[in-house]
Amino acid sequence: MNLEIIERIFQRYGLEDVESIKKIEIGFTNEVYSVNNRFILKICEDSRNEHNFAREVFFYDFFKGKIPVPEVEVYDNSRELYHKFFMIYPQIEGVNLYATWHLLDDYQRRKLIKQLCQMLRIINQAPYQRFQERFELSSELNWHDKMLRRISKCLIEIEDRKILSRKFIQAIRDFIQTNHSALKEQRIALVYWDAHFDNILVTGDQIVGILDFERTELASIDFVLDIIQRMSDYPRKYMSAEMEQYAKKEDYARLLDWFQEFYPELFHFKDLDRRLDFYSIEHDLQDLLIWSDSQGLKQMIAKRINFSNSPPELLGLEEI
Repeated sequence: MNLEIIERIFQRYGLEDVESIKKIEIGFTNEVYSVNNRFILKICEDSRNEHNFAREVFFYDFFKGKIPVPEVEVYDNSRELYHKFFMIYPQIEGVNLYATWHLLDDYQRRKLIKQLCQMLRIINQAPYQRFQERFELSSELNWHDKMLRRISKCLIEIEDRKILSRKFIQAIRDFIQTNHSALKEQRIALVYWDAHFDNILVTGDQIVGILDFERTELASIDFVLDIIQRMSDYPRKYMSAEMEQYAKKEDYARLLDWFQEFYPELFHFKDLDRRLDFYSIEHDLQDLLIWSDSQGLKQMIAKRINFSNSPPELLGLEEI
């Protein structure tokens, strides 16, 4: 998107004159610009993501006044001014939590996690009938079946594309067959599971913004723990390249402890460790479809299912 188009958009919607534009290098499916250091312009560049983009706009309106989300002033899905969906909202003054976490002491970190847990609870306790109606979702959800369908869909594509060996794929399926009953328990709610620190804006030790609700969905409430555990185990995973220099595993070591302290209901599941194994496997299989040559992803999946093989087998080449 160029300056002329942005100026035309701002003029059409009666916003201020465009004086400065800065592209914000985050995410994979959207382009994000700071305009005049006062507005965020977010563009859905990947047409396959338009459904999720509309979902994000819905949730910003839905949670307005309940938690600190952006207040969308413009949502345009007409393709008249620009051939992509876009939204505009006033920029929230704050920095993402990754940028400041390494500077905080444990007292301040614990205080922030308490606030985040309070907001996650508000999301989980919100009625979701309006969301179901808007996006034509079934009123019944079987979490066990939903997760297994996701994993199965990934495995079919991975097998078709020969990303993993047959032996590795069969080991994953054997793990699922043996352990799938751990997913039978469910506590369905709206779940904001993208709660990594790049999406949390803070001023000092106060949360002032929560971003990126594209993938908020109906799920079992413990699903959010996957990303929390992932931040704890792999602090660099969701960081921008600029922030990676500040990643120290010890700074994230107590995350799960603090979440358990302030939102214990997330942990009240039988076989929680096995459930987290499933969430991790599903996440890593999704990533593997994008980064099919990643040995790191393959090794993480292998570790989850206790599958040990030589590097050639992990690459999946010799048996196909």
